[in-house]
Amino acid sequence: MVDQLEWVKFLILEYPSLQYLIIFLGAAVGGELALFTIAFLAAQGIISPVASITFSFLGALSADSMWFLLGRTTTAKKIILHRYANPTITVITKAIEKVSRGSHFWALVFAKFLAGTRIIILLYISNLSFSFGEFIRYNVIATIIWLAVIGPIGFLSGLGFTYVADIFQSLYAGVGFVLLILIVIVILQLWLKKIFIHMRNR
Repeated sequence: MVDQLEWVKFLILEYPSLQYLIIFLGAAVGGELALFTIAFLAAQGIISPVASITFSFLGALSADSMWFLLGRTTTAKKIILHRYANPTITVITKAIEKVSRGSHFWALVFAKFLAGTRIIILLYISNLSFSFGEFIRYNVIATIIWLAVIGPIGFLSGLGFTYVADIFQSLYAGVGFVLLILIVIVILQLWLKKIFIHMRNR
């Protein structure tokens, strides 16, 4: 992990403009793990905190908009209705629908935090009576909430990495601290997903 951080730091210092592209694509494709990493790097002083917030927001919003629009295409509808994909999609969407009480906004918020549901929920919502303008308005707020939760966790982990490494005089201790935080985040996501699916089956 330390070697990767040094590599990213070298790349950004040599090509400063790349940090914007890295942040944008990371938030667009990588989801919460990428956002955690971006905030971690911001705490380490490798990338600009302002740039990390701005381009993470734009990247996530752009990717969500793309999936929303793709969900309205004929090909996407065929995938959703496919016999192998449909049961899984149905379970997840029904669980989200029940918990969100039919609210498109809360469905978007839950989709941000549940592992493996983001694209499914976006494809599902795109086929409801939900205009693209409404989607953008709701998704802007949902994305801000997502950034406000995951961003500080990643940033504090970046600060904690340095603190723990200094105390124990070992980079491995810092790496262990960060891995522990990541494991906790993944477990929480899987736990929430399990609860939602259980609620659907009740």
